[in-house]
Order: sequence, then structure tokens, then C-alpha cells
Amino acid sequence: MNMTEIQQAFDAAYTKAPRDGLSLNHSQEDGLLRIEVRHQDADGEMRGFDVVVQPTEGEERSATDYGEAAAQVVEQELAYGQLPARGDDGEFKRIVV
Repeated sequence: MNMTEIQQAFDAAYTKAPRDGLSLNHSQEDGLLRIEVRHQDADGEMRGFDVVVQPTEGEERSATDYGEAAAQVVEQELAYGQLPARGDDGEFKRIVV
């Protein structure tokens, strides 16, 4: 499956107005698409999460399905207001779709 098509589907489905200090970055590696959502809060602490799109063989989902699912996850996580800080291991929360 083409990660660029999934990314384009995500970009089309994710239509929320940008929040001050919020950044979304995409990267592709080894058959997966990572969407890094980061926000610097008022105290200067970086918060956020990663959404990882990892298509599996034989699954009946299209690139559009994956892109829309990733957009929905990002919107749901942002709706909670306070994004998670880095975990004890220094990593951000990771959500796989």
C-alpha cells in the first residue's frame, strides 16, 4: 500500500483549524506512516503523541480508510485538550491504526 496515498487521505480528512503552537509532522519508514503531533504548552513543555499507520497484509482497508482513521484519532486526542507529556521512558504516547 502506498504511504503517500494514506498521507494524502489524512491531509484531506484532517480539517481542524490549527492550534497555536501545534505542529503535525509526517514521516514514512518501513511500510508505515508516522504522524507526530506536538504542542508546546504555556510552560514551554513539549506534549504530544504519535499516530502510526501500519497497514497489514490482506486487510480490506483502502488508503482512504487508513487516512481517515488516522485523522479521526488525531481529532479525538486533540479534543481532550491536555495532550500527554512524554512518558517515563522519554517517548510520546503511540497510537497504532
